[in-house]
Amino acid sequence: MIKLITILEVGYILSYLANIITICNFICGVLSIYSCVSNNTFAAMIFICLGMIFDLFDGRVARRFNTVSEIGKELDSFSDLVTFCIAPSILAYSVVLHELAHAGLICTLIFSICGLLRLARFNVEQSNLSVFIGLPAPCAALCLLVLISVHSPFIVAVGMCILSLLMVSKLEIPNFKKQDSEKVEINGWK
Repeated sequence: MIKLITILEVGYILSYLANIITICNFICGVLSIYSCVSNNTFAAMIFICLGMIFDLFDGRVARRFNTVSEIGKELDSFSDLVTFCIAPSILAYSVVLHELAHAGLICTLIFSICGLLRLARFNVEQSNLSVFIGLPAPCAALCLLVLISVHSPFIVAVGMCILSLLMVSKLEIPNFKKQDSEKVEINGWK
């Protein structure tokens, strides 16, 4: 009887594991924003990168344990919005774009809004495709982190606008996570 309860408890925990990983991504985004407010640029960048690691695994864990759900999909998009759209844009503003005053704020808003549109479009139209339509938000965030390290307000502003347009573009980009998942199924992980 004790062994059966333990197996049931493990199954219960595993049913929420993907969502817990997704919430860790969200926490990283919030901590990145907090780090920006606290003038800790390095920590803000680290939290965004850590969020990318959590984002890489949440969907895989959900598929592995057959716990894919609509709420998980929504949690993932909300977490991605905070960690890969809002946090990097606030970081860019706090590090360099504040020097451009209102123009810097507009770039910050454009990046966040285009990320929001990208994530909404993904949920409605693309979640089952083998390619991404438009630049994925985590990739845009990573590119923005590289641009921020240049410390040039003009370069960051122009780069943010280009990344924003790429997020909402019709550009087809291979979905490596889906391809990796298919390889895993072929090689017997599932």
